[in-house]
Amino acid sequence: MRRVGRALAAAALAVLLAAGAATPAEAARSAASAERSFFVPVPEAPGSTARIRLDATLYTPATTPAPAVLLAHGFGQTKADLAPEARRLQAEGYVVLAYTARGFGDSGGRIGLDSLDGEVPDARAMVDVLAGDRAVERRGGDPLVGVVGGSYGGALALMLGATDRRIDTVVAAITWNDLADALAPPSAGTVEGSTSNPQRDFKVGWASRLFGAGIAGATTGCGRFTPAFCDLYGRLVTGGTATTADLALLGRSSPRAVLDGMRAPTLLLQGVQDRLFGLDQADANARQLRAAGAPFQVRWFAGGHDDGGIDGTDGLVDDWLADHLRESKAVRGRFSFSVPASATAFQEKRVADRYPGLGGTGATSIALAGGTQTVVNPPGGQPASITGIPGLGTTTSVGRTASSLLAAANPPAEAATFTSAPLSRGTVLAGAARTRLRIEPPDAGTVVLYAQLSVRTGDALRALPGGVAPIRVAVPAGGATVDVSLPATAWNLAPGDRLVLTVRTSDSQFLGSRTASSARIAVVGPVVLPEVAVTAALRTAGLPSTGVLIGIGAALLAALLLLVLGAVLGRRTSRVPPVREEEGPPLQIAGLVKRFRGGFLAVDDVGFTVERGQVLGLLGENGAGKTTTLRMVAGLLRPDAGTVRAFGLPLGPGSPALDRVGCFIEGPGFLPHLTGLRNLELYWAATGRPKREAHLEEALAVADLGGAIRKPVRGYSQGMRQRLAIAKAMLGLPDLLVLDEPTNGLDPPQITALRGVLQRYAAAGRTVVVSSHLLGEVERTCSHVVVMSHGRVVAAGPVESVAGEASELVLGVTDPARAAEAVRATGVESAAVHGDAIRVRPGAVPVETVVAAVVGAGVGVSSVSRGRHLEEAFLELIGATEPSS
Repeated sequence: MRRVGRALAAAALAVLLAAGAATPAEAARSAASAERSFFVPVPEAPGSTARIRLDATLYTPATTPAPAVLLAHGFGQTKADLAPEARRLQAEGYVVLAYTARGFGDSGGRIGLDSLDGEVPDARAMVDVLAGDRAVERRGGDPLVGVVGGSYGGALALMLGATDRRIDTVVAAITWNDLADALAPPSAGTVEGSTSNPQRDFKVGWASRLFGAGIAGATTGCGRFTPAFCDLYGRLVTGGTATTADLALLGRSSPRAVLDGMRAPTLLLQGVQDRLFGLDQADANARQLRAAGAPFQVRWFAGGHDDGGIDGTDGLVDDWLADHLRESKAVRGRFSFSVPASATAFQEKRVADRYPGLGGTGATSIALAGGTQTVVNPPGGQPASITGIPGLGTTTSVGRTASSLLAAANPPAEAATFTSAPLSRGTVLAGAARTRLRIEPPDAGTVVLYAQLSVRTGDALRALPGGVAPIRVAVPAGGATVDVSLPATAWNLAPGDRLVLTVRTSDSQFLGSRTASSARIAVVGPVVLPEVAVTAALRTAGLPSTGVLIGIGAALLAALLLLVLGAVLGRRTSRVPPVREEEGPPLQIAGLVKRFRGGFLAVDDVGFTVERGQVLGLLGENGAGKTTTLRMVAGLLRPDAGTVRAFGLPLGPGSPALDRVGCFIEGPGFLPHLTGLRNLELYWAATGRPKREAHLEEALAVADLGGAIRKPVRGYSQGMRQRLAIAKAMLGLPDLLVLDEPTNGLDPPQITALRGVLQRYAAAGRTVVVSSHLLGEVERTCSHVVVMSHGRVVAAGPVESVAGEASELVLGVTDPARAAEAVRATGVESAAVHGDAIRVRPGAVPVETVVAAVVGAGVGVSSVSRGRHLEEAFLELIGATEPSS
């Protein structure tokens, strides 16, 4: 259940025990274990006298009778994958039954994809086992049973809950509503005014991966699939069209067929990072549950099939089971959604009073520019554009790197790109964005396109989670306007970001069109982004649940609520640390000297001050001076002379001021056999400070390691270790953050993301000191800079002040000599040739006159910039000479 494709858990401790329908030869009791393993016989097909056996294990807690939980696994898994979850729930006092679905592991039968004729009756047989066990608590004569499943098991949980009145509550995660819509989605675009049924496009990437999991270890091409499903897959993957019979077969494996019978309280957990079963599938389940009158709650969380599975949802599941198996609480219609971390925002959890659907409770319209563009589809649809890889999202380093490398080979002729102006205000997208396209093919016929939203932050372009929208529509001669619904997702767009809509003719994740074609495309309306009115936006964990308040008197309850409110407000306002009375600057260095053995003078009379809200870059011609300075700031090294003070207090080994300083100096150091998460937890525990002050979620958002955060550090790349080390330095959100070469090992998108993190961190009232050899990145990131040469400070101040010559112009031109001659005639102070550019001090001459003079001389102008770059100033300050052109 924990993750599709997860490695098998440790072997079960129990030996086989005969119980219920099992025979003595099939099971035996272990006196030292509260686990019983056995086989349950079930009909091979409805009405059949033939039997198959399903492999099951029952976990009984120390105290019984107790409520029961039936666990259903993901596709390609077995009951062994459920063992960790089963033992955890067993320890919490539940009777747990985990079993292997037909067609997998040691269970018999063939895979019918949660068919109402196979897997669903099997699940009811498992409820029979629980109903016959004395350890299971009863309510009104019926066993008290909840069912929990993810992905393949999630659909089964919904279908079981809707068809078996003995089920008291359901938890279904990252699953589908209609398997036909999930694997062969209908067109996301409809021709304006058309009433025809939308065409479908086979999701060949994910479907093939699932089929591969179902034939693992098989000796035939169909593995253990039923002949009907094998035939269906074989026809669709070779370009066949889904028939009415095909859709009916998929319908028998879909919650959509039975959800009108659901009465049990249901929790729908859907991952934002999921291109297999998107948020639209959870929305369809929610709409059916609402129509059926079943109480439900919807939660969008940060995982999904593309990143992390359902990791991190244990708390949600536990709370839900406690509310509806141990107690009989009413279901609140509250809706929560996770907004992934980006280059301009931490990951957030947002909470609303009710689930609004994919249309949100409000909207923001954003205009796109790009005119009319022509796209072509090559013969056979190859080479196909690559927008992602099934199971590999774009939130992790590996996923982003792989997607970026593959996307770099995408044929430009297959894509039309439309871009907005920089956003003047931020907005949080939550739902399915909409827009309108004008599509004009040369001739009437079916047009196949794929639309995707991305966001450009600075130089980095990042595709939004949710994947692409397949558009397959019949367009008449002369063209048509098509209304497009883009994949539902959640994202935080910040001021300055640009929204990008890309429309392609092919996508490797879909079957697509094999016919060579072309079309003219234009955006004829804004992109409308749905928004959700929220009651809370949380970046930290540990907010008290209402359960801890039950039973407390009215006066105490009121007082406690006030305290909780104060704590929450305190956490939010703590992002901007208050200035304490009479405290000094965050960092103040004076007369610092450090000489090492052998007489090497690394730091010589260094002094500078860093104020609140600054991002200060420390530069040097070699690493010795700046790194030695940072080590003394971090309290790792004592100076020979001079002082280092933080917030007015002396800074050195053991200094109390170090509680307000976070450092990353000279490379990361972690215990390789522990996970990244465990390393962070142990480091924070060693500080002796309360866990709630760690702000672990913010640190993990900075690390951006996805599911890898729960893997041993020994397998991390240099970049992953680097990001984990930065997250470690940010634990507790220190008032002064000191980072030594933090961009080492990071790819360009990660560097851009880190730039945004550091700038926001300082903007919140804190202070950042960063050393780097990437002068261009320092110039884009830092507000102030200190330049060291031979252990001494040679310049300090705002970046633009140190770079100097702000009035200077640099023009990239096609003929520098002729351009310089033309510019000098305008009366500028000076004009000199520098490679393929000219450097001009215009004096009183307007910039427009300078550029006009160059153009008037018949010289092409490729770029115009004002001022020198920091790199030029740095080279001059340390005495280096600029290479001649």
